[in-house]
Amino acid sequence: MPASPAKDALHSLLEGLQTLTREHLALARAEIKDDLRVMGGDAAVGAAGVPALAAGYLLLMVAIAQLVALWLPLWAAFGIVALVNLGAGAAISGGRLRKMMDQRLALPGTGEELQRDKAWLASLGGATQEERWQTQAGIPQRSGPESNGPASRSNGR
Repeated sequence: MPASPAKDALHSLLEGLQTLTREHLALARAEIKDDLRVMGGDAAVGAAGVPALAAGYLLLMVAIAQLVALWLPLWAAFGIVALVNLGAGAAISGGRLRKMMDQRLALPGTGEELQRDKAWLASLGGATQEERWQTQAGIPQRSGPESNGPASRSNGR
């Protein structure tokens, strides 16, 4: 017994959707992998100067505390420098954390593919697809204002 055209069409549609999904996932995985590789390299280069930067910063803060100690007791001078550093560090870290939370990971290739797929699916949808299914099933096509096709809808969808 030969397979029905509707069953063949549904089978090929499902195979196409599976292939499309697999390809999208592979593209997204490749883009994420590349982004992580670049971010890791940037982090390694940035981390190379951290020890020298920390030592210089610490010596500068000690010098500032010693300067303030000319007018205040030594413990108060170091306490003031420590509080200023804690406040500045919290403000900078909090601002950067908020910015990172608002930032999205860009996947340009995946986004372009999804837009093309959306356009392709839109071109398949609507009255054209309904007419194809009706023709395959042997149902006479509707015409005129009583049609429920996309052109007759008042909201334009």
